[in-house]
Amino acid sequence: MAEKPWVSSLSFEVSFPVRGKILQAVMCDCEEEGDLRLRVTRDPSGSWEYDPKKRDTFFDIHGFDPKGFYLKVRPGEWAEVDVVCFGYLRKVRASRIEMQGNVLMDGTRLIGRAQETDGTHLSVNFGVFQANLGFENPEQMRKVLKGERVKTGAYVETDADVDIEVRRYGGKEEILGGLRRRFPAGRGKR
Repeated sequence: MAEKPWVSSLSFEVSFPVRGKILQAVMCDCEEEGDLRLRVTRDPSGSWEYDPKKRDTFFDIHGFDPKGFYLKVRPGEWAEVDVVCFGYLRKVRASRIEMQGNVLMDGTRLIGRAQETDGTHLSVNFGVFQANLGFENPEQMRKVLKGERVKTGAYVETDADVDIEVRRYGGKEEILGGLRRRFPAGRGKR
């Protein structure tokens, strides 16, 4: 028996930057769209590097590439990208923040913890990213959260959709070192 789809009035969209190694660039069957898969560090606060032999130092991100970079990049190159996650939230019985598996992709189940930041904003920490929801006024926020049975400290889940928007790509030193591409005179973006 198939699971009944759930509906929620709590939705989010968040964008966050990462730098990682391109593992895969794939054209979809329709030949008009594509996906990218990157490997990124779990803890970018110290460095963007990870140890490929230690699974707990990295995770993969697999997402839709809306700008066609899947045709330009090659596996083994490094990229600086914006990961865009969006979806709906619902309350769940849980006791910790977690991500199902080691790949963030469309449909990955994420559990986060909700915290009210002020009278019109709710922040949800999913571990790999943080979603911030804004409301028009405190009354609207109270009504919506009450309807969804979400309180400060409650755990919520999502099965977010994931897009990857490439900012730049190249060699490891160029991307991790923060150098911008330099084009010879007369060439490059205008």
